[in-house]
Amino acid sequence: MTKTLQFILILLFISPILSFSQEKKDEWRIEGPRIGIDLSRLLLPSFQSGNRHGWEIQGDIPYKGNWFPTVELGMQSFDDKQSGFHYISNGGYGRIGADVNITKFESLKDNDILFVGFRYGYSLFNQQVNEINYTNYWGTLNTSLPQRPISAHWTELVFGMKGEIYSNLFLGWTLRAKFPLLQTSDPNIAPYIIPGIGKMNVETPVDFSFTVSYRFPLFRTKKLPKPIKVGGVKHPNADSENNQQYPGGNQQMQQGSGNSRY
Repeated sequence: MTKTLQFILILLFISPILSFSQEKKDEWRIEGPRIGIDLSRLLLPSFQSGNRHGWEIQGDIPYKGNWFPTVELGMQSFDDKQSGFHYISNGGYGRIGADVNITKFESLKDNDILFVGFRYGYSLFNQQVNEINYTNYWGTLNTSLPQRPISAHWTELVFGMKGEIYSNLFLGWTLRAKFPLLQTSDPNIAPYIIPGIGKMNVETPVDFSFTVSYRFPLFRTKKLPKPIKVGGVKHPNADSENNQQYPGGNQQMQQGSGNSRY
């Protein structure tokens, strides 16, 4: 009876250890393409003047752990009617680029990233102006500008983060600084708002995105991505460590340089 109790106690003690070891052994890092929507596009009508509506979808895929090639597509319409002025524009846009994670993954289960990135954007849209009323020497005049297709190119610098709140479900935000490059010239009126960029009343438009996305778990690996190394930084104790390893090195170099004429 005593041996039986001893055997049962040993099993109870060993079982959790074996279970923990097996769980650690079967741990994998899950990776795959991620697709999401920008919730901020749906909230724009509540925070900005004019009747502005749109949507945007975003997708990325991991490359060598820390790099995330990215594609973003969207549509936007804008209708702003004021006293003596009615501006309408609508069209689509796209962006391509990449993000790079600048933090260290702590474990195979860690999928949270803090990133910086770059985008190239292109937009194709139509704009028109109805009911332009203005007063001059001859009185009040009413006119309009017909619909005209316009294209625009720009680049972006982005900074943001994405965190896994549930298995394969992510929330994230992105801060965007936009730099317009080229656009089709309109002889009558410059674009007031460009889909994908925003209002053109500032030299460098700044935008904010808030996204929810889902990762398709297509791949798995046991390899933890290595953190991005930033070169050009020297540890302050590097010289002292080298001197400890080679105590006579600097003295020999100084003697050698003193004996040489050139």
